[in-house]
Amino acid sequence: MPAWIPIAVLATLLVVAAGSLLFSTFMLYDDEGYVLFSLKTFAEGGGLYERVYSQYGPFFFLFNQVLHFGGLDFTNIGGRLLTLFCWLAAAGFSAAAVFRVTRSAAATVFTMGGVFLHLWPMISEPSHPGGLIVFATAAMGWCGVHWSAQPRKLAVASGLIGGALLLTKINVGVFLIAGVGAWWLLHATFSFPSTRVRNSLIVVALTLLPAALMRSQFHQSWVVIFALVAGAAGAGTALAAARGATPITRWVDLPWFAGAFCAIVGLTCAGVLAQGTSWHGLLDGVVLGPLRHPQAYTAYVRWRDGTLWLAFGSLAFAVWAVTRPSLTTLRVVAVGRLIVVGVFYVVLSLTLPLNTHAFAMSFALSSIWWFVFPLGGDQASQPARAWLALLLVPQALHAFPVAGSQISWGTFLWIPLAAIGVSDATRLLAPLAAPRYRQRLVTSFAAMLILTLIANCGYYAWLGVKRIRTSDSLGLPGASLIRVPESFSTTLRVLAQNASAHADLLFSLPGLHSFHLWTDVPPPTTMNATHWFTLLPLKEQEAIRTRLEAAPRACLIVQRNVYDFLVRSGIATESPLTVWLKANYEPAFTIETYEFWVRKGRAIAKLGTATVREGEAGTQPRYQVSVVLAATALTNVASIDLIRFDGDTTVKIRSWDAKDTALTITPLNSAGQAAGAPRPVTFPFSASGLMRIDLFTDQFPTPFPVGFGALDLRDADGQRLAEARFLP
Repeated sequence: MPAWIPIAVLATLLVVAAGSLLFSTFMLYDDEGYVLFSLKTFAEGGGLYERVYSQYGPFFFLFNQVLHFGGLDFTNIGGRLLTLFCWLAAAGFSAAAVFRVTRSAAATVFTMGGVFLHLWPMISEPSHPGGLIVFATAAMGWCGVHWSAQPRKLAVASGLIGGALLLTKINVGVFLIAGVGAWWLLHATFSFPSTRVRNSLIVVALTLLPAALMRSQFHQSWVVIFALVAGAAGAGTALAAARGATPITRWVDLPWFAGAFCAIVGLTCAGVLAQGTSWHGLLDGVVLGPLRHPQAYTAYVRWRDGTLWLAFGSLAFAVWAVTRPSLTTLRVVAVGRLIVVGVFYVVLSLTLPLNTHAFAMSFALSSIWWFVFPLGGDQASQPARAWLALLLVPQALHAFPVAGSQISWGTFLWIPLAAIGVSDATRLLAPLAAPRYRQRLVTSFAAMLILTLIANCGYYAWLGVKRIRTSDSLGLPGASLIRVPESFSTTLRVLAQNASAHADLLFSLPGLHSFHLWTDVPPPTTMNATHWFTLLPLKEQEAIRTRLEAAPRACLIVQRNVYDFLVRSGIATESPLTVWLKANYEPAFTIETYEFWVRKGRAIAKLGTATVREGEAGTQPRYQVSVVLAATALTNVASIDLIRFDGDTTVKIRSWDAKDTALTITPLNSAGQAAGAPRPVTFPFSASGLMRIDLFTDQFPTPFPVGFGALDLRDADGQRLAEARFLP
């Protein structure tokens, strides 16, 4: 079979899987809304870091601004399209690097599918700089493999990508430059300082880099373990890379790196300075702010049992292998590669408590040097393996101080490194098998690998398509292509409708900034963040309070589950602004895990909501179902459906039409009070304006979980004209 066929099949499945999963996911914590709204605010008025708060560097903003000039909108759809490209490109670059070295369809499929699956948290982080980071890191990995013998081209690429990442997230840029610098020095043709001194300095630097990064948080045990594991991995990798390094790089190419680096940094700084950022603001946003971030928020790595023992044991073995190489040592290293990748393959293929992210951090990180150590006869792939490994070791530090999606972003290069390393190990070990079984074993293993990865990715494609087909369109501006369970879509639409109708300013706890994109209701100030209670200075929080106090129609949306989780996690949520909000606002209504708050004493018409009242025994009709709506033109309503949300599915319970109901419509004012006398209507009916529709019936199922139910008003063709969620 031609190598391109399984690769093409897998690539097709990845496009379907990534697209369907991205467009059927919306996270409660809404990081994407924060990023998108920050980008939109910057594009409209500049002032990054002084008018627009951000934890991220200016290159990310200018990059997105250029794309915006080219037609990319700062919407949930636009953010997902860009993330889709970055996700697929990262898998593609990684696979292309492996194919260039191995020419193996199995290794290429393993890499493409493995990287894609390892980066699955991308569905939770659309618009986040993580997409740009993995794209740039994968491109850097490909450049090092493609141009390992062309140091000038590699120097230019390293300068451009290193500068871009430095000004996207400074820690990630430093990690990349550290990895590039280590590889450059290990493969230097110049002799000053001496090779031994140079190699020793690199080992020490990669050993101490984690401790230097994390020293402020050493009071947390998980951080100490992280520093020890990453330091041991850095030392072992540097020792192994030095063992197989050949002269490649030259002094004369360093000015090309410096020129490319200075060009991208200079253009980026000039771009934001020209749009209202001061030098002080730039320094604070790029350098000082990130240094403060570990004090504001951390999320720990869950280290698995045996992690430290493996790290120290692996480092001791690395020292032994480097100082006393032998054929037995080489074979042990080769077998070790196969075992580690075999375990990863099992973890990737099966549903286990140990997922690929936990495996990468707790175990694979300590084994990186095994894939770098020269086995003999693998000189052609040695520079590529060393390049990927020396990029990977520092990038894994991306999981500090927040070990969420950052784990996958920082460790995905382990997969192309492992694919190349196993390909080389197979060549060393193959002669040990009987000749008549050798080719059969290799072919069988390759076929199994290809089929398993295609099946795994095919499952995710099927799952994504199923989610798309069984979900409901979010139906909000810039988010119409996103499909989520109807219980969630109706919740978000009701909140957005009430914000549009009742708020001239909108704030949220924590920051839920997609609502600004959906409603065009502005926040109190242009300084916005998710965890504003820890990220924004007290001066900025006071400015928000002052603005809210002067706006009696300001409203607040609270995501109760996320907020309570932060409180339980020990995050300092109770800032003076939080205390003021609780003293001056109260919930007007609750839907699912969201609360819509207004100023104390203010009444509002709770648009898009429904209630049911049961009369005394013997009363006819027994039930009054009331729906509050605001509609410009509600035309030819032929029936009202009662639906129940059962998890992610929607179940129709019954439908009312002209046969068994009585209806009245009462006009309302914005406070929800009657603005006129009720008028009887019959199906089909039409209405407009702010109203309450009362349906009187003897047919209502009890008990009914009103907190998980809704009403759909439909025309004669079954099209939904309006909806209302039952209030608990």
